[in-house]
Amino acid sequence: MGIRYSACSVRASDDELVRRDPLAYMNDTFSTSASASEECDPEDRWLDLDKSWREFQRLLTWSHRVPADTGFDLVRGDVTYPEGYENGYLCHYGILTPEEAEVVARELAHIDKVDVLAMYVENGRVGDRLREDVSYVGYHLERAKEFVSRRAAAGEGIVYRIG
Repeated sequence: MGIRYSACSVRASDDELVRRDPLAYMNDTFSTSASASEECDPEDRWLDLDKSWREFQRLLTWSHRVPADTGFDLVRGDVTYPEGYENGYLCHYGILTPEEAEVVARELAHIDKVDVLAMYVENGRVGDRLREDVSYVGYHLERAKEFVSRRAAAGEGIVYRIG
């Protein structure tokens, strides 16, 4: 299955709640979204980057970018293996304030599939899978851009899980 990435919106009034227990907040948001009426589109409150989060980390830190100046906070972190690799991992949770979501949205707006292709080429990635990989990461990039820009426009933050 692999390690995956998912994120959901955080209302400004829920900041303390999400910081206290990000997993419970995400589970509650998922339950609420899944059972909500058609007025609330669950896709509007959730982002699933599948396994492309690692490529996002590379994309947002490759040679011409400085992590402090990018949208890297959207995918910062990794799972940990406290009892060794063979004994499973602990998920990483990250929280972005509404202000941080706004910065990420601005930064992601300047990145597109051409940047994804350039990242792969610069890192020596060529061959049969190049087109497929660019398409896969590019698809998730567009979804991330839409999700984060909606959150920023709504004055909301984001909580995410890698794991």
